[in-house]
Amino acid sequence: MKVTAYIRKTNDREVGRIYIRVRDENCDLKAATELSINPKYWDARRQGYRPKVALVREADRQKFNNAIIDLTRQVAAEYYKGADSEWLKKIIFVFHHPNAYKLMGEVCQETKLTALIHQYVESKDFDKRQACVNLGTVGKIERFQMYKQHVKGVKAYSMNIDTVTRKDLEEFYIYLVNEHQYAKDYPKLYKKRGKMPTQPRSDNTLKSVFTRLRTVVNWCIDKGITANNPFKGFEFPQEIYGTPYFIDVEERNKVVELDLSAEPHLEMFRDMFIFQCMIGCRFGDLLRLTPANVIDGVLEYIPHKTIHRLAKVVRVPLNDKCIAIYEKFKDRPTKAIFPIYPINKYNDAIRECLPRAGVTRMVTVINYLTKLEEQHPINEIASSHMARRTFIGNLYKQVQDPNLIASMSGHVNGSKAFARYRTIDDDMKKNLIGLIQ
Repeated sequence: MKVTAYIRKTNDREVGRIYIRVRDENCDLKAATELSINPKYWDARRQGYRPKVALVREADRQKFNNAIIDLTRQVAAEYYKGADSEWLKKIIFVFHHPNAYKLMGEVCQETKLTALIHQYVESKDFDKRQACVNLGTVGKIERFQMYKQHVKGVKAYSMNIDTVTRKDLEEFYIYLVNEHQYAKDYPKLYKKRGKMPTQPRSDNTLKSVFTRLRTVVNWCIDKGITANNPFKGFEFPQEIYGTPYFIDVEERNKVVELDLSAEPHLEMFRDMFIFQCMIGCRFGDLLRLTPANVIDGVLEYIPHKTIHRLAKVVRVPLNDKCIAIYEKFKDRPTKAIFPIYPINKYNDAIRECLPRAGVTRMVTVINYLTKLEEQHPINEIASSHMARRTFIGNLYKQVQDPNLIASMSGHVNGSKAFARYRTIDDDMKKNLIGLIQ
């Protein structure tokens, strides 16, 4: 078997394209490279520049010649009986783009972390919101790479799945902490990068970013794309969670009794919120529910967030208030029980309903940036997820059985996340003290 390089002239008399030729028994393969040279400088015997070409710098001649040597050696090393021209084209393509691709069998596998995040998302049955959240990491990495290239002077810097290290992750973390300041310091660099952060990211946000990134890396390892795991020894930011806040049963019933007949649009959002408060599902699952999910007065569904690793059916009996809302919406001429709206519209409507019902109680929350306690009216910080906390928190007041409640909230038994939803209020403390009187 013999591998050689040769030149083909193009329409431009001063530019010739370098081709690679592989010859073996019953085999004669040819494919173009991305290398080019002025034909009058080409030395067919040397397969490179003629010596002493005055108009070309020595360093450029050497770089070109070395590229041909390295490429022909790689082709020879990878060659196998039965190889075809497509194989040769892929070998050449990967050679020219080592930071973006590698050859796995007969497949050109992308190796840029940003491209692999896209592939990961495409492989999952994510809803639009989940996909957007995961793809948000792509923009952060691209801006970090741009910062390294243009500010730190690492011209070819790229986060590649095979070469990314723990140090890269640590530098990425520092970048994300300070990105709001970099946006001010280098406005031209970020001019066309869309909306930039205006304040520091909290540790909770950073933990989420790196958790999602680790999931992609683990997916790459599981798929055999890489054996590199930069997260070994990487210290994640520590999340901070305060005591969960939610509306109690009395406050919830005030919202139920609120007369919104003159405002049907707001009434619709109120009904959705109350239904969610009584079944405890996530907002995305609420919008997926169809009449087929209601069986003999019991709501059955599989939480979409965990469907790929834990396809567990959640069953929640519907009380009278839930059934009344279900009956009101079930005959809509759409597949889903409830209309589809952006979560921000839903949250705005919740915050409008609560004060009208007199639900304005002050609650203590943690400011995740300052890590200090703050007091806010509950109606100002209410959201779709508070409906989930309302379901869990009010049930826990009645039955202190995390596993029973988890069976209806969609958490796994013993989930650390579930512990955040539990709160021990003063009434429960009084009941406990009463047991030792």
